[in-house]
Amino acid sequence: MGVPHLRRHLEPYAQKGVIEPCNVVIDGPALAYHILALCLRSTQKSSPSEQPSYDVLGCTTVAWLDEIQASGLTVSAIYFDGFLPQSKYHERQQRVLRNSQDLSKYHQAYLNGVPKERPHATTEPPQVLFPQSLGVDKTKSKAPDPPFFVPAIIEYLKNHAVYSSLTAVVPGEADGFCAEYVRLNGGAVITSDSDLLVSALGPRGSAIFLGDIEKCAESKGLVAPQYCGPDICQRLSIEHGDGLCRLAFELTMEPTLSMPEIIRNTKMGIAAADFPEDYSLFLAKYSTPELGSSLKPGYEIHLDPRVSEIALRCLPGPKNKDRSSKNDQTEPESDDNDLQMYLPLLLDSPSRTSAWEASKSVRQLAYALLQSVKAAPIPIVSEVKRLQSVSLGAPLEIPRLSSIDKHGTALLAMVSKIRHAVGKSELVWVVLSMLQDVVLTKDHGKTSTPLSVQLLRLDAARKLDEGSWEFLHFLAQVQATCYSLRILQQILNFTKHHTHELSSVTSEVSQCLSALPPLGRFPSVRDFAETLARIRDMGGLSCLATICADDEELLPYLRKPAPSPQAVKPAKISKKSKRKATSQSGSARPRSSNPFDLLDNE
Repeated sequence: MGVPHLRRHLEPYAQKGVIEPCNVVIDGPALAYHILALCLRSTQKSSPSEQPSYDVLGCTTVAWLDEIQASGLTVSAIYFDGFLPQSKYHERQQRVLRNSQDLSKYHQAYLNGVPKERPHATTEPPQVLFPQSLGVDKTKSKAPDPPFFVPAIIEYLKNHAVYSSLTAVVPGEADGFCAEYVRLNGGAVITSDSDLLVSALGPRGSAIFLGDIEKCAESKGLVAPQYCGPDICQRLSIEHGDGLCRLAFELTMEPTLSMPEIIRNTKMGIAAADFPEDYSLFLAKYSTPELGSSLKPGYEIHLDPRVSEIALRCLPGPKNKDRSSKNDQTEPESDDNDLQMYLPLLLDSPSRTSAWEASKSVRQLAYALLQSVKAAPIPIVSEVKRLQSVSLGAPLEIPRLSSIDKHGTALLAMVSKIRHAVGKSELVWVVLSMLQDVVLTKDHGKTSTPLSVQLLRLDAARKLDEGSWEFLHFLAQVQATCYSLRILQQILNFTKHHTHELSSVTSEVSQCLSALPPLGRFPSVRDFAETLARIRDMGGLSCLATICADDEELLPYLRKPAPSPQAVKPAKISKKSKRKATSQSGSARPRSSNPFDLLDNE
């Protein structure tokens, strides 16, 4: 949660003026959120259609970094989180819960459809990269942030000739690695996290906040307040060693104190003397980077941050079992060996099942692979997605290691059939998502037409509404499928790196997934209607019917009459069908929730 009001209290003691040439290391997550805020300045925040594309975000990030270097500063490293310790549990849960509540408020504000893109809205990168202020956002109901914008920016930087070698996902928190780099090498950390003011940055280290940086009118340089620990301690007449740590701890224990009272208590060491154990934990938190495994700090992680976290938890090494003494004792406790996956918040309808549900079988296969790295069974992974209250997440049962080849073979067969129908295009993954949607509808016992089929038929009738929640929800399901496949692809690579072997089946799955599009080409609000039209023209429903030919329970979902432009009502079941269902209920075989099992009979 950070030290309350620390930056505000220390701002008068920062060095103001032109930033002199030096090495800078950048807090990657902070930079990503800053770039998103820059790109959203001139948009209609309530319209998802006006959100910047991942390519625009990547292009803006590179332009911003180029300006930093043109001003005389040298970017030495850009660090992104690859692992967050267990002590962050409460803070992360609260953030997920808050974002979920914001999505529900947005849904309630626009029940009949979200605002569409304005005729003259710009989709170009922002022209002003260092504004005097980002302004105050007064939008009451905002669309959620683009779900994959942080890994998309990482992917863009890793493909850039200059910044590829400077960008790293580290086996810990980015800010800790930033602080350690500056402590050892000197220079400045560019961040938005005021906690870095507490970290020991060394005699030649300082912190600069992203929102403070402005262009100097008289020169090509940049100006910003620069927070240098030894200099601030000298101005406050407190000890250079742990002076700022003591000051921050006083503020943590008594947030309402005035600055003169904080300085007086710091010199006397009141809070540190009264709460010695808490102070020791406080110092340890800011001393060195917390590592998620036995990996050395220089290890390169070719994983998205959220994938990296669950993967590193399966490697031997320290797993950060500390918990803050200030945490709410009513929060649910999780075992240190439990695995959690924090899935990005999608723009899906809160009135429907989470858009992640349809593609869970792909993630089950991915998590099952981690058992070979962990060298132990993983019975359950708790997935944290949309939350209505603080919880440990939704438990997802993981297949045994011995069944991986079976599920991998079924996935390959399914993709092969789809490719035979639509060719080697990126539409393969969208059609796969449609199949998952049909299976989900059946497994939930619904009698209505699957959402994907509804949308294709509405598109054929020229009645597709691109602002409707039906459209947005299925788009979110497609994005979830694509990202679940990306998780599987990255864990396959991670498994191969650490076990030095894959089976012939999993090797073939890995090769198959090499055709996945990068995040910049994931389906989006702007282009998804065109994607649906292409699938319709290429016989998407016929493809699904062919795949489902051996499953008599699925075929009826693909043969229902076209829906009306009004809300689709659940289809009525005839008395004959009811009698048939009743007569067969005693001998019916259990229905699998895994769409890969559809191919078991072939």
